[in-house]
Amino acid sequence: MEKEIHPYKSHQPEFWKITIGLALASFINFANLYVVQPLLPIYAREFSVSPAVSSLTLSLTTLSLVSGLLVFGFLSDRIGRVKLIHLTLCLSVLPLFAIPLYDAFWWLTSWRFITGFVLAGLPAVAVAYINEEVSIESRGLAVCLYIASNAFGGMGGRFIGGYFADHFSWQTGFYYLAVLGLNTCFFCFYLIPASRFFHRYPRSFLQDVFGMAVHLKNPLLLFAFLFGMLLQTGFTGIWTYAPFYLEQDPFQLSIRVISLIYFTYLLGVAGSPVAGRLSDSFGVLRVMAVGLFIMIIGNLLTTIINVGIVVIGLSIICMGFFIAHSMASTWVGSTAKHHRSGATSLYLVIYYIGAATGGTAIGTVWSGFGWIGVITVSTILPIVSGITFFCVVRNTVNHQLIHMESKKKIEH
Repeated sequence: MEKEIHPYKSHQPEFWKITIGLALASFINFANLYVVQPLLPIYAREFSVSPAVSSLTLSLTTLSLVSGLLVFGFLSDRIGRVKLIHLTLCLSVLPLFAIPLYDAFWWLTSWRFITGFVLAGLPAVAVAYINEEVSIESRGLAVCLYIASNAFGGMGGRFIGGYFADHFSWQTGFYYLAVLGLNTCFFCFYLIPASRFFHRYPRSFLQDVFGMAVHLKNPLLLFAFLFGMLLQTGFTGIWTYAPFYLEQDPFQLSIRVISLIYFTYLLGVAGSPVAGRLSDSFGVLRVMAVGLFIMIIGNLLTTIINVGIVVIGLSIICMGFFIAHSMASTWVGSTAKHHRSGATSLYLVIYYIGAATGGTAIGTVWSGFGWIGVITVSTILPIVSGITFFCVVRNTVNHQLIHMESKKKIEH
């Protein structure tokens, strides 16, 4: 008689192998994605390109990541989760060795585009893998630690990029991250156990696409998607051009010091779980609105010409953004009544489109109007989309209540 198998629980060693393995993979993944962000001023000078063009090293990576999410999400339902994690993680390290070999902007952007596509493998399957292999009571902890590693990886990558560029060269940072990535690959091969509950899905690619696109007909989800996208557009715009702003007069900060400022993301990492607890008492929409308000306050603080206040403002922006973003993601997951995985996937895709467009599109604003222009656009976009979303929710709920009352009267 075969022994019955159960999903892993937090007291089991396999649970921690999964959690630590995915956390390490997530760290190196997002470090790879964001390593170029503090280097944008260096690229603009070294390759004689505008700030907006230099931001393509991040925007193109994020754009190709969006297409990778769709492709790998489809493939993982057919070939398995762990194989895809191992394959894409190893492939993502190769561009880190290749990029420093040739000093040309087209070479850099081409490899960054390839990088983004293969980086999509992990986020496309990680949560699905956790849901399949981890018990429901331990799932929240595993997902929380995985998402926290996303933020830590982004911070680490930015710090590595800035630190090595300031002390050695920007190419040295890529080599360091490549070696770190190779070691991570070995650890992940050892730690992440094979799937035990994976079942291949017989759906076609068109059925998967329909499972996502059907949610665009629901205004409660459509405007949540738009809010998440424009929230990310503004957030990415601020952090893409903050290095340009802080290296100029009157601040004149070095790239190394600027890279340290990215550790303000820690406030955002701490804010998300707190927001989750508060939403249980006050509701998702109220906490989301508070997060948006906090972010706007932070935006305004960065316009004050004082480096300490600018750093405080950036910290507050991170906290407000992660609160609003986590609540928007929660809203999408709870509002979708069918094809829930399609709804969350679509939110993630649109969210990263906001990141891709925010870096380059707001570059024209930076070139024409400077930091005040960046902050103005990055404040207006979330406010307008947020107010629109809240109005749609209120009108839809009111319409549903009126419809229910009318139905009751007819029945009586």
